[in-house]
Amino acid sequence: MLLKILRNAESIGKETCECRRTVTNCQSMTEHGIFQRRGIVEGFFGPLWSMPHRKRIFEFGAARGMNTYLYAPKDDPYHRKLWRRPYPPKQWRQLVGLIRVAQEKKIDFVYGFHPGEGLCFSENEPIRILLKKARRFYDCGVRTFAVLFDDIPSHLTHARDRRAYKNSMARAGGAWLANIIAAQPTSWSDVEWWICPSYYSEDKLLERVFGKFEPDFLETLAEYLPAQVACFWTGPRVVPKEITVTHVRRIANRVKHPLILWDNYPVNDLSMANELHIGPLQGRDLRLPEIVYGYLNNPLLQEELSFLPLATCFDYAAAPRAYASERSWNRAVKERFGANALPYWRAIRRFAETSRPAKVSISALPLTRRESPRLAAALGYIDTHRREKWAKELAPWSTAIRQTLHHASQGD
Repeated sequence: MLLKILRNAESIGKETCECRRTVTNCQSMTEHGIFQRRGIVEGFFGPLWSMPHRKRIFEFGAARGMNTYLYAPKDDPYHRKLWRRPYPPKQWRQLVGLIRVAQEKKIDFVYGFHPGEGLCFSENEPIRILLKKARRFYDCGVRTFAVLFDDIPSHLTHARDRRAYKNSMARAGGAWLANIIAAQPTSWSDVEWWICPSYYSEDKLLERVFGKFEPDFLETLAEYLPAQVACFWTGPRVVPKEITVTHVRRIANRVKHPLILWDNYPVNDLSMANELHIGPLQGRDLRLPEIVYGYLNNPLLQEELSFLPLATCFDYAAAPRAYASERSWNRAVKERFGANALPYWRAIRRFAETSRPAKVSISALPLTRRESPRLAAALGYIDTHRREKWAKELAPWSTAIRQTLHHASQGD
């Protein structure tokens, strides 16, 4: 039975090779220079966003062109660690309510599975479990699913998998998606599947953490992955300063599938926990929609503060060629806090950006004569609004600002 499934998967992959380029071009090119998929991937490590906040983000994003939301928080146990188990009744009711709100806002709710840790690709049972779980979402109207293999070992961990897939993680991942599609109900003709491969960036950080990847990973994945499955990519780095159309075109030519950018801005999880990315999105090529099918941003952990950078991300995704980062950011600040607050937020943003690379105590950061009064005024502004949620989220940085100002006064 296993041999038959493997052969079927390879057949599906190989039979579609000739039409892949046509499918990719049809799905990734747009008439108006915008991404077909625009929105958020809630894919960070750390405390999950609250349900009320997600609903507010849907309303906020929908007004700015957001049409896609991928649910994939790393610390939701039923998404990753306990992915085989169904959601308990309370959590399921909450998810169903969230799906309904997304549908009301015309946002495609995408559910992400993260089955990679310890998965035996050559077993049949995990596919049955995944599809059974997916059916509950399908019955609620979900029509897009993602299978995410990010942040797992770069090699196959089971001996039977190494034999079945010729020791290729890329081949195993592509064939596994083919097997899922082959096994799904025939009535699911309207379902779209995505994949995030374990190799999702050329960043050497991945190999340092998860081990060396096989040569020609993307080409092998493309050979066995069904043509209609879209593939995630984060850019030249896991957290890139820029993403150029030259880079993305080269990756698209290797993947030969619809490409979705998982942009890790403005996220600040794990090693970035002390960073605060509240500035505008920058360094993204205005021509990316020529190549890219979808563009999703991984957001800040801080719920209220996330609105500022996400507003600029939505502006970029909706109209890349018209996007002006500073104009977008200024407008977002004025809409949320009023025009009078703009100088304060500029000072807070500059402090966050300047302190980000500091390896010494943040209180030792030098300030110019102009910066000190501006930062002091910003601190007064934060203190005035200390009861508001965004001010509470700023507390660690408010403390750092206070320390920096104190150090500067001592220096004087």
